[in-house]
Amino acid sequence: MSARILVFGGSFDPPHKGHQELLKAAKEQIHPARTMVIPAYHSPWKKDSSASPEERFQMAKLSFPEAEISRLEMRARRRVYTIEVLRRLKKENPGSEIHFVIGSDLVARFDEWKSPLELRKLARWWTALRPPKNGKIPSFFNLVSRAMPEISSTDLRADLLMGENVSGKMDPRVLEWIKQRGLYGVSILPRLKKILKPERLFHSISVARLSRRLSCVWEVDSFEAALAGLLHDAGRSVPISEMKPYCQKRRLRVPLFRKVFAYQPILLHAYISEDISRRMFGIKNSDVLKAIRHHTLGNSAMGKLERLIYVCDTCSEDRNYSEAAELRELAARNPQEAFLECLNGKIRHALSLRGWIHPLPIQIWNSLIL
Repeated sequence: MSARILVFGGSFDPPHKGHQELLKAAKEQIHPARTMVIPAYHSPWKKDSSASPEERFQMAKLSFPEAEISRLEMRARRRVYTIEVLRRLKKENPGSEIHFVIGSDLVARFDEWKSPLELRKLARWWTALRPPKNGKIPSFFNLVSRAMPEISSTDLRADLLMGENVSGKMDPRVLEWIKQRGLYGVSILPRLKKILKPERLFHSISVARLSRRLSCVWEVDSFEAALAGLLHDAGRSVPISEMKPYCQKRRLRVPLFRKVFAYQPILLHAYISEDISRRMFGIKNSDVLKAIRHHTLGNSAMGKLERLIYVCDTCSEDRNYSEAAELRELAARNPQEAFLECLNGKIRHALSLRGWIHPLPIQIWNSLIL
């Protein structure tokens, strides 16, 4: 009988107990002579990774101590496709039978992979008993014999960011490693506690929780939603009297800066929040930074994450005006209408004060309804 090689591929960003259980179950059924875990250098399905390739490699070593953790993709230092991995393994291991296991979240999109027909010929495919959220498991996939825990790396990253207890979801050695290196924003909340007043911190947490909860409906990454929500008001750590010199020193581009400072200086905090998020908290994700920057005045071409933070800032759980609860309910079922209603509400509120109104919200409104 041909020697069996079990290959487990994925981003492992971070690895969790679902990954461990899947590999364990696959080994029990396949009885491989060799078990390889291959962390992706940069998954074709992900626009970015929260941890570096080397960090994910080290976490995989902690999570799968009995497996061979391969640098096959790491050495390429580029986006590597699974077909390249399998071709190389076949060449280096002639006559071997390769069994490739993947998480169920990737299964439904198998036909979109590069060279799917050849992939089916080069390996036998395995996945978890739990079906993918979208689509069905193709008939050629083998199923491991038991159900897997309901854990996703995306949700786990958001849990870590929000300081929630994840001890039951991941290997304690990996969790300690993450905390020591400050991965996945684990240090952000403690640092925010030092610079924001309690009521402002409570609001920020409320926005992060709501944006995370609505992320699925709004079709945005839950970690990015929580991160933008948590940091959107970091600029409120700067007193209003110091906002103008801060913006001037940092050369921040604020639309109609002089008029904003003269009539509504508090609006400067969104641009300061983006700057603080980048400099103090090391945020590089452009979508997150744009959502922070545009959460007050908005922008003429706002993406889904920008709109989500705009809405959640308007109707978070700590908001006590009468329409807030209705807006939250609307945001959970109709993102477009919720955004329009929040924009409408802000314009009406500004009109009621009979003061200067920044033209940007008006321009956004006109662009949406005309």
